[in-house]
Amino acid sequence: MDCDGKKKSLLVDLDGTLLGSVGAVVPQSEYEWNGDPRHGVGDYRIPKVMLTALNGSRIPVSQIAPNKGVIRDSSCTYMSSWQAYKCFSMNYRMLVIESLDSDSETRRLSPVAVLGSGYIDLLNGPQDHGWCSGYTCQKRVSLFHSIVATNKSYDVFFTSTSPQKLRLMLLNAKPTESVVVAVFYSNPQRLDVYVNKQLVAPTNAQWNAQRTDYTLLEPTYTGQYVPKLSSLIGSNFFDPDYKMLYVLVQGSTPVEIRTSPVLFIAFNLPAMTEAEFFGDTLVANLAAFLRVPTNMIRISKIIREGSARRRRAAGLTVQVAIQQPPTIQTTTNSTSDVEQFQVLKNITDNLGQAAVTGSLSQSIGFNVSSMGVVPPSPPPSDPSWSTVADQTVTREDPVVQTVRSVSSLTVVVEPVAGYNPGPLFTQPSIMAVDQQGECVSVGVTTLTITAVLKDTRGNEVDGLYGNTTIPFSSCWANYTDLAISTTGENMTLAFTLNNWMTQSRSFTVKSVPSTVSATADSSSTTATTSIPGSTTDGNSVFDSSPALKIGTVYTLMLLSVLHLLYCVL
Repeated sequence: MDCDGKKKSLLVDLDGTLLGSVGAVVPQSEYEWNGDPRHGVGDYRIPKVMLTALNGSRIPVSQIAPNKGVIRDSSCTYMSSWQAYKCFSMNYRMLVIESLDSDSETRRLSPVAVLGSGYIDLLNGPQDHGWCSGYTCQKRVSLFHSIVATNKSYDVFFTSTSPQKLRLMLLNAKPTESVVVAVFYSNPQRLDVYVNKQLVAPTNAQWNAQRTDYTLLEPTYTGQYVPKLSSLIGSNFFDPDYKMLYVLVQGSTPVEIRTSPVLFIAFNLPAMTEAEFFGDTLVANLAAFLRVPTNMIRISKIIREGSARRRRAAGLTVQVAIQQPPTIQTTTNSTSDVEQFQVLKNITDNLGQAAVTGSLSQSIGFNVSSMGVVPPSPPPSDPSWSTVADQTVTREDPVVQTVRSVSSLTVVVEPVAGYNPGPLFTQPSIMAVDQQGECVSVGVTTLTITAVLKDTRGNEVDGLYGNTTIPFSSCWANYTDLAISTTGENMTLAFTLNNWMTQSRSFTVKSVPSTVSATADSSSTTATTSIPGSTTDGNSVFDSSPALKIGTVYTLMLLSVLHLLYCVL
């Protein structure tokens, strides 16, 4: 795909001396759309999530974006010699979209789609500025320039996961010129908007008495809280259904969007009605158990399970959000996001371990049958961020990991032994399950499982190496590099997670097969070891000389001595 340099050049005629009247020249950004594949521009480069409806169906490109390139109107005329358009009724400005994440130079965000008034424009960003010509060292700043018309609304979709820190700005814009930009976030946490380092609360925010935190009001009709073009700069609203953050960009003042990590918990409380449930008690008990302030815990939704006739028996699902209150004024301390994530990660571990061991109900004072967890997103500086960032961008909600008391461990994939020494032919996979045999997501905790090798009497023996202690992923513990350096029959692998144990079926480990052949005469014996797949019979076409037996060698030596004596005499 072409770099954006020449395709995002904007010329504004302020007094009409160039175009004959006040206007602008905008490039033919859609050049070779669905044409020459070397330019890499076409419908196939549009981020798939932009063409996906809420029900998962595909939206035709002709329906959502019938026009391509920079937004235009009937006043625009194409100039073939310029390979550009001259327009007279639209007020064009450059919209800057910049990632402020630490991986801005290495993680690919483009193509970035900008959609407005039926026109779609694809942004690729600047040229690679890496120091070598190889692909592995390519570096490209995630800085995109889009040509937009003011007093319009635009949707922005990244091809990969949206940056956690994003800056939007109109270049050389007057204070009265504005646009509404809606950015898609596939896995939204809490999105805080800042202007001049000051927090701009969402338009549906309801502050507490101390104005230290707020709750979000539900809209009563579509578009109620979406910022207007006449709103204050930074006005914002997040639509949880479409996962779009609407924010007003005005003048040349930058607007920053920062993602704050949030831990989402859902407690399933059986045999409890809404009238019997006291939210303040749950919040206080959780805060005491986790040793955090109560203002970090908020009940976001209470869902009654079952029909009205059976509500008393069905119980409740209480959804809780755990997060730090928003920062009113930003600082240059880049470790705050890391610290917030670490706090929430520890909270997840504490709650998860309590649920796995069956002590959660006693710890929080409510009878909890199961707990759903959506872990917080790690910051870009965390090693686990690459796994999150590389996930396919969709409109689907994050996967809820269910945690409940573990009943047993099950070896789903049995190990198959190889030769000694060497890795297992088939690596084992162990699943943590409850009493009903359903998956228990131990992976939300820091709990690990350990494998040991046992002999036929059940005694632990040496000889197992590789990563014998590994964490869980969801409810699975998948080994990848176990190997055995000993031999034996009816051996087993035993797996331990805290007080839960299980073991594999028995197997036999044999040494590398060998064959021994002896050729003897009166004084010597020769032994030859054969490796499977090799040739040792002396008849290989790759041999430098034929194989000779010991007797033949002695005969040749005797003949050589007789020949030497004959020559001397």
